[in-house]
Amino acid sequence: MVSRENRVILLFAAVGLVLGYGGRVVTNLSDTVLIGVLIFVGVVAPQLLNNYLDNRDSD
Repeated sequence: MVSRENRVILLFAAVGLVLGYGGRVVTNLSDTVLIGVLIFVGVVAPQLLNNYLDNRDSD
């Protein structure tokens, strides 16, 4: 059974990879910007969402 946290992380990782690849193919963004998008969407955003959902569940 996959936990809610793992589902959120997998979803955001997949979205981050799609945005990174799409950003490479469709736009002329630099590698630095694309890596920043990948880190934010794949690492930071899922942590923020999981913390929010944990706090909401505990209330």
